[in-house]
Amino acid sequence: MIRLPLLFRRPRNPLWYLMLWVPYIALYQLSNHFPLGEPRQLPMTAIDRAIPFVPALLPLYLAYLPLYWWTGIRSEDDERANRLLYASYFQMLVCLPLFVLLPVHMPRELFYGSAALGWADAFWHWFDGPGNCLPSLHAANCLLLMQFNRTRPAPVLHGALAVGIIASTLLVKQHYAVDLLAGALVYAATALFLQRSEIIEFPAVRETLTFSPEKRPFDVPELRPPCPHGD
Repeated sequence: MIRLPLLFRRPRNPLWYLMLWVPYIALYQLSNHFPLGEPRQLPMTAIDRAIPFVPALLPLYLAYLPLYWWTGIRSEDDERANRLLYASYFQMLVCLPLFVLLPVHMPRELFYGSAALGWADAFWHWFDGPGNCLPSLHAANCLLLMQFNRTRPAPVLHGALAVGIIASTLLVKQHYAVDLLAGALVYAATALFLQRSEIIEFPAVRETLTFSPEKRPFDVPELRPPCPHGD
């Protein structure tokens, strides 16, 4: 069993929760824009060629970001919030070697070259360059979010949204079909990681994260009035 320390309490401030993902986003952006290997294209399979380009689904593709935030912020307890964070970073660390050393490039210029879609092409090259295709973190992450939302209210709605986001990665020509298969394998490894790990609240961590009314390091000592009898 892998013992993982409790890193944080379930945040009540939704904006503060975003700060936990800053290193995750930084790792993705650095690997996306500064790979060590030369990005290469994969041959288009019959499945890739048969899938139409549907730019109207770009908002659905972007719904991945608020879905991730929503899944984390609605965690039932501290343990589940920490497990989602650990699982997400585990997926990133599994994918990073491929992103950096063997980056795969989707020829988006074949689809986003028209003037009407020029804004989308410019956005993708700034936020999500064409090098982090294999494996698909979108697919791996959405499968992970489906697992965490499965026992929460509206599981069918959240599951359908996650499946739609995965499908949109093909329909907006962000990924090859094989990328999604690789992403599913990353999720399978993550599910095994979660099965073999447990969140432990070590005493030192508990002292750091827990606010105790009896222990107020910044309190001003209470001033007692002098006894009239001089005691």
